[in-house]
Amino acid sequence: MRISRKLKVLLPVLTAATAAVFIYSLWSKKGPDDFSCVASFSQHYANENIDVSLRFMFSGQAGVVSINGRARSDSQNIFNRKISFSMRRHQDIYYMTSEKNIKFPDDNVDDGWLSQYQPDFFVYPDKSLHIRINQQKNGNYLFMISALPTYICNAAD
Repeated sequence: MRISRKLKVLLPVLTAATAAVFIYSLWSKKGPDDFSCVASFSQHYANENIDVSLRFMFSGQAGVVSINGRARSDSQNIFNRKISFSMRRHQDIYYMTSEKNIKFPDDNVDDGWLSQYQPDFFVYPDKSLHIRINQQKNGNYLFMISALPTYICNAAD
């Protein structure tokens, strides 16, 4: 009699705990579209050269990108921002819209200066960027705007 009473109490608790572990394991697994990558490159313009680093983190229909860098002509021109974005995907084209743009304290360039060199997606909220992303055989990602290869983003998990 005592065993059945303990089972009546213990069975629902064990069932709930098992379900919680199962749900957490499904939730915590990365989906096939979830990935992170980093890219570093230099941009060359008629009047300026800029070193840029990006770190993308894609998860479901959202993501975050960190962008930082500096101008070579004046190393005091530093940008360091984090942008959260919503995203939808059609095949290998990612349609991203910036939501929140955080400017870190060491970022000392104004938005107008940065928007001369970077897409508005990286500067202002509610701006779109459409980019083709193809995973390469080595696990890295080729980012393309239109048909132009833009940069390789190295897998970073």
